[in-house]
Amino acid sequence: MAALILEISTRGLHRYQPLESEVTTIGRALDNDIILSDPTVAPHHLKIIRYGDDSVEIVNLAEVNPTRINKQKQASLVTGELPVNLEIGRVQARLLSRDYAVPPTRQLAGGNSPGHLFGHSYWTVILVLACLVIGGLEFYLNAYNSFKWSDLLKYVLRETVLTIGLFVIGLSILERLLVNRWEIRQMVTSISLVYLLYYFLAYLFEALDYLFSAGWPSTQFRFGWYLTLLPCAIALYLIHISHLKKSKSFVLAILIASPIAVPSIMQSSELRALLDDFSSSAKYQNSLSSLNLHLQERVSIETFIEQAQQLEAGEYAD
Repeated sequence: MAALILEISTRGLHRYQPLESEVTTIGRALDNDIILSDPTVAPHHLKIIRYGDDSVEIVNLAEVNPTRINKQKQASLVTGELPVNLEIGRVQARLLSRDYAVPPTRQLAGGNSPGHLFGHSYWTVILVLACLVIGGLEFYLNAYNSFKWSDLLKYVLRETVLTIGLFVIGLSILERLLVNRWEIRQMVTSISLVYLLYYFLAYLFEALDYLFSAGWPSTQFRFGWYLTLLPCAIALYLIHISHLKKSKSFVLAILIASPIAVPSIMQSSELRALLDDFSSSAKYQNSLSSLNLHLQERVSIETFIEQAQQLEAGEYAD
């Protein structure tokens, strides 16, 4: 008679209980073979009987929150096919055989190599310092009046440190709730990389604004960042650092990014410019770039005067 395993789903690490006796009782009472402390589980909720022909009988014992077997309410089930999905109250479990194939091993972030970006704390320190330098550089470039070190410190603390800190706290709480652990070093490294990527792309698209003498490159970047790039960055972290499933990671990434994306987009000057003819940002001069796609053919002053003389009162030239 082959031994069976009861997999009980928990946050992060699942619990695996061998079923070695012919009859195994499951419930909240202390006289059960497997005790589940969840309040939605009955004192005696479920009984599993193993037979000599390797078949298994699952018998429901609960009147309140009866056991759902393979997502169906059944008084009992005799089967030889495993796995069997069980819903014991709100506890998710599976009945497995010993030879059930487990997923491949996930590699630790950094691959146990000190030289890897996620492998040592000094990379975290370097990236955080790089973020502080970038934040200070932005303040310096935008400081039109006299430069003060006290103002620089306030700006860096308010913008760079506070932004990174809020993301670290938020993702730490989420990671603790999802997988019952956290990876602070890898988290700070990931957030710093995303922060640097944002400013690098922002400067790149500002250069494209100048090149094309238009504001649409930056507008596309702002919307694309909050709607696509930021959720993808969060999903990659959840997949490769927290080791969550891909489908679950992308759904969670969208939910995490939404409170940041929606206010940022709604308050952006780009969106206000699209919804209103008036914009608080200055229009670009059409003659700034020879690659401007909106340049129109110029006419001489003499041609303009001739066209104006041919107009009737109240008409205007195109």
